[in-house]
Order: sequence, then structure tokens, then C-alpha cells
Amino acid sequence: MILLILSAAQIVLRLIFHSGISNAEGMMRYLVLWVAFLGACLASYKGRHISLDVVSKALKKLNKNLIVFLISTVSFVILSFLFKASVDFIISEISGSQSIFFVPIWVLETVIPFTFFFMALVYLQSIIVSAKGMIKGIKK
Repeated sequence: MILLILSAAQIVLRLIFHSGISNAEGMMRYLVLWVAFLGACLASYKGRHISLDVVSKALKKLNKNLIVFLISTVSFVILSFLFKASVDFIISEISGSQSIFFVPIWVLETVIPFTFFFMALVYLQSIIVSAKGMIKGIKK
């Protein structure tokens, strides 16, 4: 909602007064970043994130729990590396003194590591659930 109001106000101000809100483009850029990362986190949580259909189709003959386990493990490892890299990025940004509307830029960028962390947790849970499914399948 804030993104919509800010962009509409910016358009109106530029058309009528030939000026705009200072730092509005920067704030809109970070709001889009938040929407994108939180959307990716929600999609992962609901199991609707981009999946590797090619891998799933190639491995159709294997146990479904094994496929989920392998894909979730690879996703978890990648997200763990991305989390570490994003934390390092935020730490490097803290030393900068730039801000938008009196908010330091590194605060606006904290959505990146938080999202990677929570997405990694979703895939860790998927690893555990699929491992339990494989163990139950072996016991039967």
C-alpha cells in the first residue's frame, strides 16, 4: 500500500509541480525488494516456489520422499551459503552512512538474510519430513 501511494504521489508531483519527493525512488526500490523477498519466502513456505521440474521428471522412478529429500538438501545448502553471504553484505553495509528518510540503508536490506534464513528453515523441515517418510517406507 505504501509503495502504491508513494509511486502515485511521485507521479502526480512530477506532472503538476515538476518536482518529486526526495529519496522516493530509493525507498520504492527497497519496498520492491521487500515485496519480492517476502513473496519468495511465502512461496517456499506454501511449497509453491519454482521447482526443478526437469529433475523431478528425470527422477520419477525413484521414491518421492527421496526426490524431495535430495532437492530440499540442495536447496538448503544453497540457501545457507546465500544467508552467510547476505549477512556478510549487511555487515559491510553497516559501516556506510547512507540513509533514506532517516532510515539507514542496511536496515532496509535486512530482509535479504532474514528471508534466506527462513527459506532455509522451510527446506530443513522438508528434509526432516522426507527422511521420516523414507524411514517409514523402509520399516514397512
